Amino acid sequence: MFRVTIILILLSVYTEQASGGSIFLYNQVRHGILMKVHCKSKDNDMGWHVRKYGGNYGFDFKDHILDKTLYWCNVWSGPTFSRNASFVAYEGKQYKNRSNWIRWSIRGDGIYESIDGATPWKFKYHWFGTPL
Repeated sequence: MFRVTIILILLSVYTEQASGGSIFLYNQVRHGILMKVHCKSKDNDMGWHVRKYGGNYGFDFKDHILDKTLYWCNVWSGPTFSRNASFVAYEGKQYKNRSNWIRWSIRGDGIYESIDGATPWKFKYHWFGTPL
């Protein structure tokens, strides 16, 4: 019985301290160009989404208390989705604040990151595939 009590206490502490975060991807490639997105973690597949220029895709998540949360995204753009990139969209141990709002700007020259909307856009990833 004592072990069960300890497990329940630890479980309640874990769930109480699990903070949430958000990831948003903005299609800023070029007018008329679609963006296809597929994001996932070890436990969650967020599905496939297509957004037109100016559109965005976002989702919320709970951050693991031991900084084990990892989401990666694959994006495609271009008339035939010939440009692509795969990148780490969120890794818990990289960010000090557990309730981060991570924004990704998908542009013609690459992928940019801004944290909580307070930091300026920073170039992070190049495209693979053929140019637009």
